[in-house]
Amino acid sequence: MTRRVLVVATLLIAWVAGSTFGSIAGLPAANARTAGVVIGRAHGGYTPEPSGRRTITILAVGSDARLGQDPLRSRADSIHVIFLQPRKGQAVIVGIPRDSWVSIPGHGTDKINAALASGGPARLVETVEHNFGARIDYWAVTSFWGIARMVDAVGGLRVRIPFEMHDPFSGSDFHRGLRRLHGKQVLAFARDRHSVASGDFGRQENGGRVFEAALVQFRKEYRRDPSRLLTWIAAGVRNMDTELSVDELVRLAFTASHLRPDRIRNVVLPGGTGSIGGLSVVTLSMSAARAIFSDAKTDGALRPGNIPRSPTGTG
Repeated sequence: MTRRVLVVATLLIAWVAGSTFGSIAGLPAANARTAGVVIGRAHGGYTPEPSGRRTITILAVGSDARLGQDPLRSRADSIHVIFLQPRKGQAVIVGIPRDSWVSIPGHGTDKINAALASGGPARLVETVEHNFGARIDYWAVTSFWGIARMVDAVGGLRVRIPFEMHDPFSGSDFHRGLRRLHGKQVLAFARDRHSVASGDFGRQENGGRVFEAALVQFRKEYRRDPSRLLTWIAAGVRNMDTELSVDELVRLAFTASHLRPDRIRNVVLPGGTGSIGGLSVVTLSMSAARAIFSDAKTDGALRPGNIPRSPTGTG
């Protein structure tokens, strides 16, 4: 049992559950200002159906906040929407380039990452729903320091490096292949924009790879040794703040533990780059983006015609 997402068929979901269960046990949990990850409901959260057919949708956001800044009121550094289908054990992770030029309800047009800074998670949720048509059930905002601490607390993550990565700006220095990365290395891997010609598109794809790696590792460790659950719980206790109930967390944990790695699809919304008002922006193919969201929210999967090409050519 275990989140942004998180929170999620991912690192975040596993750690979200840990946060609340740790608090019940009398252990100190983080508060919203100091937490590495903050989880909240959108529209009251998820209402399960007996059939298990309804898809759970989670907005997982990496905040650009530095120490001393509020992660909930800083620009978004990474944005993913995760669609989980409980009955079929499948999921789609959709990366949204942070510089995507979109309509922000009531605030004109801007880069999508500005929605978090100007109006917190609620405005970013509204922006994603308005532009792409998906109803968000939960949101998770994580900080750089939060992810690094949690990755270290579970002993690192085994991440498949898709190509040579050497970037002094992010700190990445990796050879291709399956590698165990500690917290700062995971950040360097996910934030590297200079080792790939696709820039921010490639960053979002690699961010999705971190989600996949966390899911695979959690599932494998828990099935091999259920006591590893305590390690994941401890990682969450010290780094998360959430309003979710125990019942909600149990349901999310149950979903995460049953997702099959071979049924997880990691994609990035397609588009190009340009300049608007002197700003370097991403111009999305909105028809393709809406088709991806519409398909994914149906059953946590994508039909072949809605699967975009990997921005790094390694998907």
